[in-house]
Amino acid sequence: MTASSTRDTDREFARRWLVAQGATCDADGVWQDRRLPGHTLTGSQSARWWADMAMETSGARTEETVRVVLGLMDLYDEPGVTVVFSAWVDAYEETREHLWAAYRPRLEAVEEPQGVVESLAHWFEDGFCASSCFQGVLGGEAGSLSDRLRPGVPGRAGLLRRTRRVLTVAGPVPWADLEPVCEAVAEVPELHALLATLLGPDVRGSERSGSR
Repeated sequence: MTASSTRDTDREFARRWLVAQGATCDADGVWQDRRLPGHTLTGSQSARWWADMAMETSGARTEETVRVVLGLMDLYDEPGVTVVFSAWVDAYEETREHLWAAYRPRLEAVEEPQGVVESLAHWFEDGFCASSCFQGVLGGEAGSLSDRLRPGVPGRAGLLRRTRRVLTVAGPVPWADLEPVCEAVAEVPELHALLATLLGPDVRGSERSGSR
């Protein structure tokens, strides 16, 4: 399934979930929630309200919850809904893989995945979960990146987009996690400028001293 079809599928999944929750859509395309009679919400407020509710009522169906929230992001063009995933990333290791599995194809999409990239930047700044997050969206594939990013290899364009987007915000990630990826992609021409920025004097100096 392509990243584009994934977004379309998740958008429809979120739409069906809204209907099941009792939300209705009027002729102007405005969604309303029966639990908020008489209240007018902006698209952003609505998306965040429902994203919070999806997380609170998810139970064990974590994969479905990820699809609902990301579908709401697409349906409302509201990147900020990804903030609701922070509790999972910070505290619930067993649910993270559902998130990374959903993030990877979106990071490979032609369309810029603004909300996904913003949430990665936030988690990379958080020393508690930076390593696990980076490993989940890119670092865990360091051993295969060099071969998969060779010219002509199927899927190269999408993987290159994912690698670039992740590394663009990966400055705070511990060097022990970054180093294998940087070494693996060092010969990729499209990433030379980004790597030069990422591996600036401060990083090279810390590498020599054995710390980051």
